Amino acid sequence: MKIKSKVWSNAFFIVPLVLTFWYSLYLHSIIISLVIVSSTIYHLSNEQKFKLTDKILAHILIAYNLYLCYLSEFKQPYFLLALVFVFLALYILYKKEKDDWEWHASSAMITLLCILAYVS
Repeated sequence: MKIKSKVWSNAFFIVPLVLTFWYSLYLHSIIISLVIVSSTIYHLSNEQKFKLTDKILAHILIAYNLYLCYLSEFKQPYFLLALVFVFLALYILYKKEKDDWEWHASSAMITLLCILAYVS
């Protein structure tokens, strides 16, 4: 059985998740864990009833990433690089053919860069 890219690409969030544990950012760890679980459940089942939960948790992650950037005083070059990946993610979401592995990779990179901005 071939695993959908929308499922296996959640593995990109493992590095940011490990870093949040390493730096004791436990709320961020919980958010990332919930995003991984909800996204995996949604994309495995393809049930629309899980879509709203997936979207809400993704938006919570975005908000928390922005909060970390704020706390870091938008530390460079991390914040600038995160913005580059934000624009890449928006391009993928709205212009490119849908292939969620690229969206998940961009989102995980944004999360990673926001964590690095905060801890550095």
